[in-house]
Amino acid sequence: MDIKELRKSKKLTQVAFAQAVGIKARLITAVETGKKALSEDVIAKIKEVFGVEVDAKVKSAPKRSLVKKTVGKKKGKESPAKKRKESSAKKGLIIQSPLGGEITPEEVLAKVGKVDVVYVRVDENKAYWVKGKKNGAVDLW
Repeated sequence: MDIKELRKSKKLTQVAFAQAVGIKARLITAVETGKKALSEDVIAKIKEVFGVEVDAKVKSAPKRSLVKKTVGKKKGKESPAKKRKESSAKKGLIIQSPLGGEITPEEVLAKVGKVDVVYVRVDENKAYWVKGKKNGAVDLW
């Protein structure tokens, strides 16, 4: 069974599948489209979590951390993330749910607290968060 078949059989989104295995959702997308291969560690984790063997190309490169490393900032320059945050605040970004309700990014952050990453799923009315090795979800509306 390949990764996409497994994920769909468990009725999981790419984000939920990635969280269950402890990797980034971007990697699931890249694997499903054939752009990247999984490490042996990730394949072992999938087998441990879901109890099935998966058919996937395996990276033979040395073990690397799947966590994105931050690069030192150059003095006097703003990070792209900071620019986006300021830009969205100036424009008054509003997140709308197809099920009704609106929320601002600031209100989302107030609900999840200080975290590393937040994924907002308006179709589920949830914000999924990641902080270090912990993750979870909160209802938005």
